[in-house]
Amino acid sequence: MFFLDSTGFFSLVSLLIQCILAWIVAGFLMLLGRRLQPSAWLRRWSTAFLLLAVGLSAITVRFLGAHHHVLGEPLTENHLLTRACYAIYFVGKVGFFWYLLGGARALRGQPWPTTWVRWTGPTVALLAALAAMLPSIESTLLVQAPLAITAFVLAARALRQGPSPEELGCRVAAATMLTWAAIWCAYAVTVIGVDPVHPRVDSSWSFLLRCNSLIDVVMQVTLGAALIVVVVQDVQRQALQAAAERDRLRAQVQRDERLRALSTLVSGVAHEINNPLTAILGFAADLDAADGPTRREAARIVLEQADRCRAIVQRLSVLGRQPVQTRDRIDADALVERVVAGLRPQFAQAGLTLRTTANAATTTLIGDAAGIEQVLTNLLVNALHASPRPGTVTVTTRTAADRWIVQIADQGRGVPLADRGRIFEPFFTTKPPGCGSGLGLPVAQAMVTAHGGTIQVGDADCGGAQFTVELPCAPAAAPMPAAPPAPAPPPHAADGSPLRLLIIDDEPQVRSSIERHARTAGWRTTATDSAESALPLLQTERFDALLCDLRMPGMAGSGLYDHLSRHAPDLLRRLVFVTGDLTSPDAAAFARRCRAPIVSKPFAFADLLRRLREVAVGA
Repeated sequence: MFFLDSTGFFSLVSLLIQCILAWIVAGFLMLLGRRLQPSAWLRRWSTAFLLLAVGLSAITVRFLGAHHHVLGEPLTENHLLTRACYAIYFVGKVGFFWYLLGGARALRGQPWPTTWVRWTGPTVALLAALAAMLPSIESTLLVQAPLAITAFVLAARALRQGPSPEELGCRVAAATMLTWAAIWCAYAVTVIGVDPVHPRVDSSWSFLLRCNSLIDVVMQVTLGAALIVVVVQDVQRQALQAAAERDRLRAQVQRDERLRALSTLVSGVAHEINNPLTAILGFAADLDAADGPTRREAARIVLEQADRCRAIVQRLSVLGRQPVQTRDRIDADALVERVVAGLRPQFAQAGLTLRTTANAATTTLIGDAAGIEQVLTNLLVNALHASPRPGTVTVTTRTAADRWIVQIADQGRGVPLADRGRIFEPFFTTKPPGCGSGLGLPVAQAMVTAHGGTIQVGDADCGGAQFTVELPCAPAAAPMPAAPPAPAPPPHAADGSPLRLLIIDDEPQVRSSIERHARTAGWRTTATDSAESALPLLQTERFDALLCDLRMPGMAGSGLYDHLSRHAPDLLRRLVFVTGDLTSPDAAAFARRCRAPIVSKPFAFADLLRRLREVAVGA
């Protein structure tokens, strides 16, 4: 190479810059390899630039030694140190090409041929010996050229294959390698032109070789930057894949949790409902018996077990309802006394004492009296079952600030700490099979929460369990709502004609059953299976009451309600909805905006007909 003439100093400076940049890129890639997830391609690229830096350092030492003012005596081509520098430089450059290709293949999931790996050591030794015998640096470049061209072309091809070949880093790296391969073709032609054995300084071919280090600096910087961009983009891709996998796993966990919750719910419902259903199916066959007492007994048991199923479903429905539909002023202490009075015979029969400590002042609540009664009843029944015989259950009420507090304490074994986090879960019970459904406490918690209160369990002073319920008191200035006693509605209209009822339900058995009970009660009924078929009837006939199912194919009950609101708002006062689902978001949202009564399925027909008479007479 031409480093001893007046223009060689520029080439020497370019070589130094190339050497320093190789060390910088190698160190940066090695640092990334330590901080990021280890990968074969990143290790190979780090090794490639490390070998390049070592080779360039060796050739830099050789050409610095070629100047007499550096070592005193210039190094000649035949000097032993010169031969060693050529060998290190040649092995470093060939290693750079080798590991650059290996990194590109590893990035795309293409393995190195095992034959290449097996012969790596002998090949390196052979190349080092060959480089030490080459007569000049020009001949070293000529031998490197086919290796460099092959490695750059194959590496560029590998980068343009596999996933994400159009990423910026891969495109720039592949284009740089192809350009560098073309430059190495030019190097080879130039070396042949100047004579690789005895290079001619004055040859016209020598200009490209004089700029060799500068050109390689530009290509090396471009390639190093492109490879760093490839690393960063791969890290981003891995981060996105990890985030997508995390989201997939989270969704799977949530789906599994929902399935487990659904399985728990289904198994609990099946356990609770299958028992009364078994009794119903067992005694339904006796309804056809010739013996009258047998038929009456079977009918009684079927009705009794059907009511039991209805009570279970109603308790389950409470768990999904948050808003309280009824807002009445309630005398809290009077409500407690009423519940206690109703349960005192059961306590006495079990050999237990039910003691109450009432509030000194009257406390008023706003909410659903039946719901709060159910909460207190559930808690007292639990205390009844948990208390030893004889024993005492204490009910204490007091007011603190704007909260009404009721505490129910028993003398049983208490609630273990391990179970306190689960006792409010549906169907969780510590009672023996057949002695509890596991719905009392969840229903109590749902009702208390719907009133804006809290329910907690702790240890009683006597050693048993103590449940504490806190509910907000009514504001002092809250007006007393007018609640005049509703007179029993007549079964006929004012002119003596039967009340007319339009029944809209898509279930034939439900529709037929309602129609049969309504006719027995004196109604004149018309039934249809959809809201669409009911609209023409509403335009041509007059009905005193409308009974509509909330969930139906096509136009649902909410759609009928909105249609009547726009075109016949006077009919809304005669409308009553029935539904088996008030827990879904759509049904709950409609219940909040609907001004018509909503009766939950399964219902007692007497209650349903009473509600229909109320809207018919009120309209």
